[in-house]
Formats: sequence, C-alpha cells, structure tokens
Amino acid sequence: MIAEVAALIEREAALLDDRRYPEWLTLFTEDCLYWAPVSPEMASPREGPSHFRDDRQIMMVRTHRLANPRAFGAEPSPRTLHVISSIRIEEESDSEILASSSQIMLEYRNRGRFEDDQRAFGSRVRHRLRRTSDGLKIAEKRIDLINAEAAFNAMAAPL
Repeated sequence: MIAEVAALIEREAALLDDRRYPEWLTLFTEDCLYWAPVSPEMASPREGPSHFRDDRQIMMVRTHRLANPRAFGAEPSPRTLHVISSIRIEEESDSEILASSSQIMLEYRNRGRFEDDQRAFGSRVRHRLRRTSDGLKIAEKRIDLINAEAAFNAMAAPL
C-alpha cells in the first residue's frame, strides 16, 4: 500500500513541476479541498484564515490562469522542483488513507532581482486519499508550511 501512495504523491509532484495542471487536477476528487492554514494548530479551515483554501473549481481557475503567459503576477512563469521525503501512512480504512510527507518546493522566477528569484517552501503535507473505481484520488491536501505565520509574498505555483 505504501508503494501505491508514494507513487501517487510523487506523480502529483512531477505533474506540478512539469506544469501539467489539467492532468494534476485529475488526481483530485470532485469534492476535494486543497488548503494551507496559517497555523499548524488549525484542525479545520473553518477555524480561521488560510493562505489558500481551494475547492476543485478554484483550483481549475488558478491553474488556467497560470497557463496563460500574459497573466498578471504570474510572469515570468514559475519553475518548480518538489523534493519529497518521509512518506508515511498515518491512518487507513476501507475507503480512505491519510498519508503524510515532508516536502520542499523550490520556486524560481527569473525577474532579475537575483536574491528574490528563488524561494523555498518547506512543509509537512497531509494527503487524505479516497479509494475510487479509478484508483486512489486526493480528497484533501493540507500543506502545513514551517513558516506558516510568517509574512511572505503570495505563491504563484501550487505547492
């Protein structure tokens, strides 16, 4: 089971790094939640603000915008590299699996400011995976940034 979970998490990262957003979206369930709380103590996105709290429709809009070469704020288009380690299964039932991992996303945007062109986002990521007739799908992806309370410019690329 861990091999199947790891393969899905690694495939997701590869699709993001290759900017294959339509394929990335197919990994999620229709009722998915994709969010990054401003505090790792938050148990639910209803408890307060989040860096982002997206359903599938908002994810589609954001990724469509990123694919547009003239989108304000997304130029130059970011390049990313996701580094994943410590994939673990934390809970498992007949219908769902809760997996966690440690991830670093490097984001590079050549804006000519050198010290600001590359950023790193370290996080603990939890994937709630649902068993479907099409295999495992992501029902919820929670990203707990290690610097969640810090001020930083918005992320252009999905984590």
